[in-house]
Amino acid sequence: MKRPKIIIHILSALDGKIAGPFMGTPSAGAVSGEYGRIRGEYQADAWLYGTVTTKEFTGYRKPELDGKAVPAPDNDFIAEKNAALYYVSVDAFGEIGWESGTFQKPGRPDAHVIEVLTEQAPAAYRAYLKERGVSYITAGATALDCKTACEKLYKLFGIKTMLICGGGTINWTFLQEGVVDEVSLLLAPAADGEPDSATVFEQSPLLTQSCPAEFRLKGLEMLNHDGVRLIYAVKNP
Repeated sequence: MKRPKIIIHILSALDGKIAGPFMGTPSAGAVSGEYGRIRGEYQADAWLYGTVTTKEFTGYRKPELDGKAVPAPDNDFIAEKNAALYYVSVDAFGEIGWESGTFQKPGRPDAHVIEVLTEQAPAAYRAYLKERGVSYITAGATALDCKTACEKLYKLFGIKTMLICGGGTINWTFLQEGVVDEVSLLLAPAADGEPDSATVFEQSPLLTQSCPAEFRLKGLEMLNHDGVRLIYAVKNP
C-alpha cells in the first residue's frame, strides 16, 4: 500500500489530557510554542484533524445545504492538487460548515482543505463543498476507512508526509488501522485532573474492536520551559 508517512504530533498534560484548563497555564502555553516550532520543522505536506477539533476551529458553523444544487462527484473531487500545505479534515457524515477551500488561522500558514467523507455524507453536502472549492475524498461505507483515505491522499494529492494533530479519537483510530509510523508526544509540565477532558488516545464508539498498541522509544528531547518531547516508533503497525 502506497501511503504517506504518518506521525501523530500531539501536546499533552502530564495526566494525558490534550484539552482542558491546563492549556491556560503559562507552562502549557510555553510548550505549545515548542509544539508549533516542531510541527513546522517536519515540513509535512498535510496536517490532519478530527471532526471535533475542526468544529472548534470553524466556530461550530453548520453547513447550509441546498437540495437543488448542481450534483457533485459521488466519490472524490480535487479542487487543488498542488497546494503547499493541506488541511485534512476527517468528517465522516458531512458536518463541517466550511466557507471556502482555504483554512486560515493566525500564526499558521494557509492550507487547502480536503474533507475525508464516508458514503453516509449526503449528496447535498458534496455539492456544498464543491461550490466552495473544498476538495473531498470518500473512504468507507458507514465508518472511516483509514487505509483507503491514506492511499487516496497519496495518489490524488501527492501527500508524502502527514501529521495527525488531534484529537484523541482520530489518533487511536488511525493507530488501530495500522497506518501510523511514529508518535511525537510533547509533555507540558502541567495537569488539571479534569475527568472528562479528551486524552491522547480514545476509542471511537464506531470502532467495534480494539487492541493495545506498543511503541519503541526513538528519542527524548528536553524542551525549554521544562517540557519534554518523546519520539516513539509504532511496533508492528
